[in-house]
Parts: sequence; C-alpha cells; structure tokens
Amino acid sequence: MDKVSEREQLIFHIAQTEWELFQQVYNTGGRASCQDDPDTFFKMRMSQWMVYSDEVLRSYQEDCEDACKEGRNLIFEKYGRMMESTFPEEYEGIKEHLPDVSDKTDIVEKIVKINLEWDSEMMKEYPNLRKRGRVSTTAEDGVMAGSSMESYLRGELLTYSRKTLLLVLKETEEAYEKGESLLKQTIANETLFYGYPSLEAAEARYAEA
Repeated sequence: MDKVSEREQLIFHIAQTEWELFQQVYNTGGRASCQDDPDTFFKMRMSQWMVYSDEVLRSYQEDCEDACKEGRNLIFEKYGRMMESTFPEEYEGIKEHLPDVSDKTDIVEKIVKINLEWDSEMMKEYPNLRKRGRVSTTAEDGVMAGSSMESYLRGELLTYSRKTLLLVLKETEEAYEKGESLLKQTIANETLFYGYPSLEAAEARYAEA
C-alpha cells in the first residue's frame, strides 16, 4: 500500500473538517441529500484543494480553526451568502448572522473574474462534461437552477481570511499568466476520482449520454 503523504493527509483533514461543519448546517427545506453523500463531497472538496500549494492549505486550515474557536461555521456562511440570489427572502432572515466582508470583496472579485474566464473555456473545450455541473453565472441563479458556479465560488471565497485570499489570488493570477487553469485542474482531478484517465475520456463518455 502506498504511503499517504503529509500533503495528502492535510487535504483529507481539511475535507473532513468541512464535512463535519456541513453536517451542522440546517435549511428550512430539511436536510439536503448531499449531506448524506460523503463520497461525492470528499471527491469534490479534495479535487479543489489539490490544486493549491501547501501554503494555501495551511492558511485555510488556520481559518477553519479560528472560525471554530469563534463559534462560526464557515460552511453555513458560504451557503448563507449563496442564498442572497437564490432565496433572497430567506437570506434577509440570516444575513445579520454573517460577518462583515467589505474588506475582502475586492480580492474575491478578482479571483471570480478569472474563474469565469476559465469556466467559459471549459464550456467550449468540454461542453458535455461541463454541462453536468452548475450553471455558470449569478444571473442564472434561481430556485430551479440553484446556485451558479459564480455564486458558489464567491460565497466560499468570502469565508476565507484576507491572508488566505491573497495567497489564492496570487496562485490564481500566476496560473492565468501562464495560460493554465486551476478550474480545469480541479475538474481533471474530479474525473480521475471517478475513474476516467483524462478530461477527454470523460467528455467522450458524456457525449454518448
């Protein structure tokens, strides 16, 4: 059996922490089905964290630890912010419980902008694979469509500390300048978790569906 590296342990620990926080989130419609699907949750979350450096991982781990000490649930905050466009009336009832993030929005929007460009590229390169995910922009949010990639990303980023956000922005911009895509890498990681050897293989499979 291959030895699990320290980095792999850190990524799993972060996903485990998020899963435990996710179990504490309650919504008015009752327990969400995804809260009973740890396999998908861990594949998705670990795929994302795998694209970042150890420095980002350690910083976000500190964010989780600090939030827990303060009695905050970062997953609740993420989904709460997503509700602003999908369930605005319910959002009005919880927004007072969300911390002020005005000092972080400028950093977040820079990261979101690049990711929207990456998402547009994914739509062109792997349309069949990409259409299985969330809708793309906040303008498309709704009760039926749910939260878009844009709203989900923005909601999550706003839970990070400025320190973590600046590190994520740095790595996002560096990848962008090199012509690389962290979003594409994340989705590639997901396809590997599901047994596909490449994005191209997954795209071909879903083209047949």
